[in-house]
Amino acid sequence: MDLLPVELVRLIFDYCDAPAARTLRLVSRRLADIGYDYLLPPHFTAVEWKDDIRTLHSISRHARLSGSIRSVTLNFSKVDEYSARNVSFFQHWLEEPEKRHDILQDAWIRFYELEEQSRHFPPFHTRSTMVEETFRHLPSLKELEITYTKCPYDIEVLKEAFLVRNCRKRDRVQACKNMNAIVSAIRHVQLESLIIDQLPLEIFRLADDRRHWFDCARSFASLSRLDFVLDPPHNLLPGARARAINGLGHVLQFSPNLTHLRLGVQAYHAPQEKFRLSFRALLGDFTYTKLTDLKLEGVTCAEDDLRAFLVRHGGTLERLRLGGRGLAKPHELSIGGVHLHEGTFRSLFMSLQGKLPKLKRFHLEGDIEAGDILTSSRELYKFHAITDDNWADIATKPRTRRTIDSLALEKYLVQGGCYPTLTVADVDE
Repeated sequence: MDLLPVELVRLIFDYCDAPAARTLRLVSRRLADIGYDYLLPPHFTAVEWKDDIRTLHSISRHARLSGSIRSVTLNFSKVDEYSARNVSFFQHWLEEPEKRHDILQDAWIRFYELEEQSRHFPPFHTRSTMVEETFRHLPSLKELEITYTKCPYDIEVLKEAFLVRNCRKRDRVQACKNMNAIVSAIRHVQLESLIIDQLPLEIFRLADDRRHWFDCARSFASLSRLDFVLDPPHNLLPGARARAINGLGHVLQFSPNLTHLRLGVQAYHAPQEKFRLSFRALLGDFTYTKLTDLKLEGVTCAEDDLRAFLVRHGGTLERLRLGGRGLAKPHELSIGGVHLHEGTFRSLFMSLQGKLPKLKRFHLEGDIEAGDILTSSRELYKFHAITDDNWADIATKPRTRRTIDSLALEKYLVQGGCYPTLTVADVDE
């Protein structure tokens, strides 16, 4: 194999998994040298029950391996033990009692072992200097995800339980400290994608945190994808809310080159409530001149405000999603819809026809409501998903006939024609 061209050897390595690549490198010095680039996968996931931050730091200090890491996921998720125990018990209710006992016991013993292991490592935010140094020496890092909603353990019982929102434990103060440490480190890389699936909204309210984000978020100019799911606290007063929205808007405007934007709100203290949002207060007249993909979820807004925001991006917008799963449990209908507290969706969509000339795809999901409950013009629909967030078709058939899909509306907005009739059956399957 030493006589093969480098390109052919690299092609062979491309078909190898990590163990096979390590074995192949033992054949000769030449293969060992070429195989260096295949020792590590391009994606690195850090969890708190292992000292992954130190591992990533060691990789960043290695002359040849540091360039292997292209994307990083920082998983800060915590399990609410009380809720997870109850949920996991009922999820395995149909198992034989002895089998159920063994499955659950093995899972929780493993959980306690990992939790005990995690106590030997310092909190993430206290290692901010190490995190900054690590990011500074990862030249290929382009994608960063911070998650609080994905199970951090390779334990099937907990993975199933973690799909239920009650089983996720949150420490808002700790989360804010972690976010501040991360945004400091982001200054040292040119990210293309940033995903945060549970961002405490109050972090944009306090003066010191706002100033810190404003100083560091200037490096967001390189981003082409930004995915923020906000988690507002239950006690955010109107003045504090306005200040937080203002701070968030400033950060969003530091990313003028976005092509993909997702802005969602998931309030854990009230999963079905929608967050009142004014795009005028958030962004003013700011326009993303390259925006092709937009998703809004879990918000309530005024018709004219939403229309103005969408029309302003009509010259580039190709794919639009309104609504999503929200914090729905596995067997619930989607609850991350969009509401209008002023105006109607019929009026909105009719006014958008022809105003989004580049639009190719449109999708609605969840509870879509508009109008006052006492008025005859009130709109109330339940839309089920027909594609995922990457626009791949979903094969799963909806469990109820009380939901509809948005294909007719998509055809109306993209191709024109008459406004479709949206009807929903009154009986379950």
